Amino acid sequence: MSEQELRTYIAEVFRAKPIMESINEDDDFFDFGASSLTVVDLQLDIEDKLGVTVSTSELMKQPSINGWVAAYAEKISQQASAA
Repeated sequence: MSEQELRTYIAEVFRAKPIMESINEDDDFFDFGASSLTVVDLQLDIEDKLGVTVSTSELMKQPSINGWVAAYAEKISQQASAA
């Protein structure tokens, strides 16, 4: 999956949640009313499709679509390098 495909996918998952329908890629999702439960819900949806796990604490430190794209792209790159 290219980084652009990853960005598109993660943005779609975020925007599927009613509270984040209008979120932009640099917006802090906590400003939209997201909670730690929202983070875990998003994380599970994304990781189910990607087959890659990023720690919840790492994702909480990067509360935007762009932050998550960077975190997941790095993890995917690490896994590819290890293979």
